[in-house]
Amino acid sequence: MHTEPAAAELADAASAPTSTPGLWQARLHDKWLAARGPLGFVLSFGFLNAVMNDRYPARQPALWYLLPSLDVVAVFVMFVVCGAFQKHVPRFVHAVLIGWFLLSRVLRVADGIEMGAYYRNFNTVVDFPLLPEFIRLFYSTVPHPRFAFACLGLLAVLGLLGYVTHRALRVAEEALTAPSYVRAFSVVVAVFALASPFEWQPPREKSSPFAVEDERRLSGAFGSSIFARVATELDFAANIYGYKADKVAGIARVQKQLAQMPPNLNKLGGQNVYLFVIESYGQSVVDRPLLSAEVLPEYQRFERDLSLKGFQIASRVLDSSTYGGRSWLAHATLSTGVRTVDQFQLELLRVAQPKTLAQAFAGAGYRTVLVQPATRRESPLKDFHHFQNHYYTKDFGYSGPEFGWSSMPDQFVVDLVRRREMSQRKEPLFLEYALTSSHAPWSDLPPLVDDWSALADGSIYNRKPGTHFENSWLELGGASNAYAQSIVYDLEVLRRYIGDFIADDSLVIVLGDHQPHSEVTDQNPATGVPVHVLSRNSAFIDPFRARGYTAGMLARTAGPHPGLETFMTDLLADFSVGPSGPVRGRD
Repeated sequence: MHTEPAAAELADAASAPTSTPGLWQARLHDKWLAARGPLGFVLSFGFLNAVMNDRYPARQPALWYLLPSLDVVAVFVMFVVCGAFQKHVPRFVHAVLIGWFLLSRVLRVADGIEMGAYYRNFNTVVDFPLLPEFIRLFYSTVPHPRFAFACLGLLAVLGLLGYVTHRALRVAEEALTAPSYVRAFSVVVAVFALASPFEWQPPREKSSPFAVEDERRLSGAFGSSIFARVATELDFAANIYGYKADKVAGIARVQKQLAQMPPNLNKLGGQNVYLFVIESYGQSVVDRPLLSAEVLPEYQRFERDLSLKGFQIASRVLDSSTYGGRSWLAHATLSTGVRTVDQFQLELLRVAQPKTLAQAFAGAGYRTVLVQPATRRESPLKDFHHFQNHYYTKDFGYSGPEFGWSSMPDQFVVDLVRRREMSQRKEPLFLEYALTSSHAPWSDLPPLVDDWSALADGSIYNRKPGTHFENSWLELGGASNAYAQSIVYDLEVLRRYIGDFIADDSLVIVLGDHQPHSEVTDQNPATGVPVHVLSRNSAFIDPFRARGYTAGMLARTAGPHPGLETFMTDLLADFSVGPSGPVRGRD
């Protein structure tokens, strides 16, 4: 009998340790092998959904982008069908899928940037030509080593994203050849399909008067397909000739209106006209308490000090044609009376060469001067503003440091132009200033110099440090205080300049070009900009009062408001005299 050896073996087994390190490692390895497949499938599914759904850097609910995307579901269904017939997805189809996912990611990021900064969707036809300008902007405002590192990092991220997308697609394709994974995937899709009829969808609406209609993020309970977004791009491109015809007709309408007006500006009596356009000066300085707490006290000082010196002030809000940036669109709108909302329309203005505000003043006997201290180089494109003289960066002879994005402080700018233009004045002046000390990212604010005569060539700023704020283009969420202080700086510069150097009945116009970045406006979609008119001559202010301007610096921000494009025609109508009296423009 062999019972004794068997009993001995059982006794030895009972007295031996229940496990060994090698056995535990083997068990863990087996568990990992068992879990690796499901875990890889889940991760690939979640990653691909995130690529398709995520709207970063736009705001979005936490983790919502992990919901099944219709695009990912369609791709997985294709994998299931191929697996059922034991076929592999062809390599070229796989490459197309990777390109489609990368295109989706780039388009989502572009939309997030555009919607966050400008409250509009990215438009390939209109916005892609601005990419070199976008790069130049970062190159001029970010330290060069950091800029180079960012470019290399961007290329590395795109390469890594492409590789991980490739691996995720391969993992999903292999998994969906097994019935267990097909069943699990089918259950998930079925659950979301059943939940879809109960998913409430807000009505579609434009986020601003000039924005492309924003797509829904959800289609039922699923993440919406990128096809809808791409279809918007294709539809715009297909109808570009109709869009062009509509914009050309709009330019012609304004030109016809101007042709019927006698823009002689006789009612100005040959007085100088100053037009100060403050960068990023939007109605949020009044609407948002965090900003108004800083700006309203300066409004009070502005109104008090200049009223004591005989100035009357009236204010209103007009709707800008842009939001958060692209100031040149607002300047084009102001200059031509044509509401200019994108780069495509701007190029049409270059071709059409419509009559401009500067030309109207020149025809009335004024010397017209454009002051743009941030224009570092002359454009090779044909100018349509038609000022007789201009001051660009190189024309100032500035010897001080830059402050953030601005090439020089606004106080230095207005003083140097005064010294040069007023000393040689022979005819009345129309001066248009683009003040830039309040330009994003509001990282550095210049100091105020009490003694104007000390400004000279600006070298004094090498000895007078400004105020530094920890802001950057990627970190504007905490820039509200810096932005508000930059607006206060410009208003104080103008308050001192007007009070100290404008001793006659000149007409002074102060307005904003657009709202600041949406992080500063707290996502307020309003496009209004304040407009202030000042003069010692009440007859110059009365026409503005008749059009709804209110006394003082504080304007009513409740809309609707006339567009910024109405300012030119209204000004020409109100201050010109025709054969039968003043010609009325648009209200």
